[in-house]
Amino acid sequence: MADPLRMYLVIRRGAFDALSPAGELTGAAAVACVRRFGRDPGWADAFAAWRTRPGKVCLRARGGQWEQALEQDGALAGDPAGAAVLALPPRPRSQRGPLLERMQAMSSTLAPAPAAPDPADDRDALTYALNPDAPMSSGKTLAQIAHAAVMAAERRDLRGWAAEGCPGRVLAPDAERFRTLARDRRLVAEVVDAGLTELPPGTVTVRALAP
Repeated sequence: MADPLRMYLVIRRGAFDALSPAGELTGAAAVACVRRFGRDPGWADAFAAWRTRPGKVCLRARGGQWEQALEQDGALAGDPAGAAVLALPPRPRSQRGPLLERMQAMSSTLAPAPAAPDPADDRDALTYALNPDAPMSSGKTLAQIAHAAVMAAERRDLRGWAAEGCPGRVLAPDAERFRTLARDRRLVAEVVDAGLTELPPGTVTVRALAP
C-alpha cells in the first residue's frame, strides 16, 4: 500500500519507564479511539478502509509536541500531565500533518514485563502475553499490544471490560509457556504480524487472555 492508513499512538517522552503500564494504557487508548470515532460519520470511511489492515504507529512526543497533540481530536488513556497515551483516528500517512511528521518513532528502552503476574494484582484485567521468540522495539511492542486490545474489545463477552477502560497487564512468559497459551481456553486474541517491520510475516507477537 503506497499511502497506508495508520492509527497514531502518541506517548509523551519520559512518561513511562516500564513496558507493562505503557502497554496497558496504549491498549486502552486504541480501544477508546475505535469506540469514540469508529461510528462517527466523519471518520466512517477511514475506519472502514483501515480495518482491512489496521496498522498502528507509536510516536514519542517531546513536551511541546505533547501539548499540541492534546489539542487534536483523539482518545486519551491515563493522566495527560503524567503517564498517558493519545490515540488519533486513522489517516493516510501522507496526511498525518506537520506535528506527527516531526515526532520520532517510539524506541525508548523500557523495563521489561514480568514473567508472571503480581500476586497482589487481583484486578479483572486482560493479560497480554508477549512472544519471547519475537524481540521487538518498545514502539513495535506497544503497537502489537494495541492490536490485541482492539481485537479483544470487539468480542461481545468483553464489552464490560472495554467499558471499564480496558484494564490490562503485560507479561513476558518463557517460550514453553507462550506456546501453551495457544490452547488456553481464556485466549481471546492472537496477533499475527504482517512482516512489514522488524519481524518475518506470520510471526505471532501477542496472545491475549480474558480476565
